[in-house]
Amino acid sequence: MKRKIALGLTGIMVLSAMTGCGKSSKYLLDVDYSDYVKICEYKGVEAEKVKTGVTKEEIQEEVESRMYDFVTYDPITDRGIQIGDYANIDYTATMDGKEAEDYSSEEEDILVGEGYLYPELEEALIGMKTGENKKVDVVLTEDYAEEEDVGKKLSLDVKINEITLENLPEYNETFVKENTDYDSIADYEAAVEKELKEYKDESYKFEAIDSIMAYLVDNSEFDGYPEELYKQCEENYDSSNEYNAAMYGMELEDYLKLMGIDEDSKKEDIKANVNYELVVGVIAQKEKIDCTEEEINTFVKDNYSEYGYESEEDFLEDYSKEEIGYELIYEKVTEFLYENAKFKEISEEEYKKAHPEEEYFEDEDAVEDENLAPASDKDVTTDPQESETEQETNTEKQEENPKESDTSEGGSTTEKE
Repeated sequence: MKRKIALGLTGIMVLSAMTGCGKSSKYLLDVDYSDYVKICEYKGVEAEKVKTGVTKEEIQEEVESRMYDFVTYDPITDRGIQIGDYANIDYTATMDGKEAEDYSSEEEDILVGEGYLYPELEEALIGMKTGENKKVDVVLTEDYAEEEDVGKKLSLDVKINEITLENLPEYNETFVKENTDYDSIADYEAAVEKELKEYKDESYKFEAIDSIMAYLVDNSEFDGYPEELYKQCEENYDSSNEYNAAMYGMELEDYLKLMGIDEDSKKEDIKANVNYELVVGVIAQKEKIDCTEEEINTFVKDNYSEYGYESEEDFLEDYSKEEIGYELIYEKVTEFLYENAKFKEISEEEYKKAHPEEEYFEDEDAVEDENLAPASDKDVTTDPQESETEQETNTEKQEENPKESDTSEGGSTTEKE
């Protein structure tokens, strides 16, 4: 699946229809941004620089995680299901004599014994063989049911499609030599440590940039905005929500409800996006930050394949040079702010204690290893109420959460789809 450039802070579809003579760059609006924002002092903004390190435990956790790129699942045909097996099952639920689609599922992979399904069902699976059917009655609890259904009885018609046993290769010197670019465990783990350190540093850098940008927006004075900028932000906001809803197999209305987006919050989000764009624009103009067509061409040449395109021409069919130019200016502006910030160094422990509401860069966010083969497609569904579409989405991107796709903020150069 193709990756998506997150153009600037809001992913705005910039402004190819408005690239006249320009006051500083053809990749910005043809306006004087200072007409709309009185920027506060943007050099020397205080921010936190996190001193990172990587523990032996983190290295081992990452190595173990990467081993699952090589996992195989061996079919079991000569016995029934045991605790620790993976089972692919169909189950049709009936409630009050009628089929209950919300509690039914097809082709669902589960790890037997992990407690992801109804306890009565998992207990009934023990001993069942491939192709067998069984009827199981369960009583819905709050862990597995909508509030209005708690306490009701559910009848499940269960079929076993396949039983498999997870098989992980042994992690040793031979494995490392045959499957990585390294000749020893020591060299490989040193590389893992380096990658984790770089990933942490980059992640905390983005956190610092986000805090700097938030400070500038909160402490600057805004006086209106170009109507075309608001329109572009609104169009992008709507298209972003539509895209995210489709990616997670949800109707747009359901996605908006999940995200808590109504007309009032939508206007607030769009206005926040507009203000972020105004801050970027005014700093770019004051500091004469621009990009060249050569830089754009280099970006396309170096990155088109990373975004899932076959050629530079294919990439430029989806993204105009004006859009890419704005993205490069945005990166230069945020890099300028970072380089001119006033930092207070703190440890990871201090940072996490000071920011308990934030999520950190562990396990599912671990950096990918380009030396290893693609991960297996054997994923485990953990919610018995997920629809088939949601399960397929989980298989493609199990680690992501739609609530993490914030349409009002951004700041990284790319987003994976």
